[in-house]
Amino acid sequence: MSLSKDKGEQNPLEKALAAYIEALQTKPVLTKAVTSGCISAIGSLVSQLIVPNPANGGKIVWRSVAAYAAFGFVVSGPLIHKFYILLDKMMPPKKEKTALDGIKRVVVDRLVFAPPFLLLFLYVITILEGQGHQAAIARIRESFFPVLKLNLQVWTVFQYVNVNYVPPKYRVLFGNALALIWSVFVASKRRKMALANK
Repeated sequence: MSLSKDKGEQNPLEKALAAYIEALQTKPVLTKAVTSGCISAIGSLVSQLIVPNPANGGKIVWRSVAAYAAFGFVVSGPLIHKFYILLDKMMPPKKEKTALDGIKRVVVDRLVFAPPFLLLFLYVITILEGQGHQAAIARIRESFFPVLKLNLQVWTVFQYVNVNYVPPKYRVLFGNALALIWSVFVASKRRKMALANK
């Protein structure tokens, strides 16, 4: 069945997809905020399930799930939406793309947007998890450069595709879907390393 069929003839998945696309058109910021919040929460939950924390007996830390959901809803979804609009205004995508055009757009994303966004993420998530200002600063000192390096190494190719070829209304969703896969991948790696060190 295609999306062009009458709504009464669509299956539930087609209806949900059509409703989501309509919401992206009519309420783009809210839709991306909700999507980002939900995917961020799922990523936190899946990561905790794959790599249980032995310090608390492997229980799910729901405050952490809520922190990721809140960050995705309030900060990540709306902020990244606005950034992509600004990027398209500063460097409008061209019908005839050159490699240099694509590289310029991804350089702005990777070197101008990603570092401060990562700082904000590390600080706000730590605060929302209830660990306080000092713990947030310590987390930034410990994690910022290693995470930024890994981010630049792994995400640059995906972001090149995202900022140059994914339609603007789907960029936040594309990034969130990759972030979910990434969090599961990292959690799996951490789990394998933990088991190997036992």
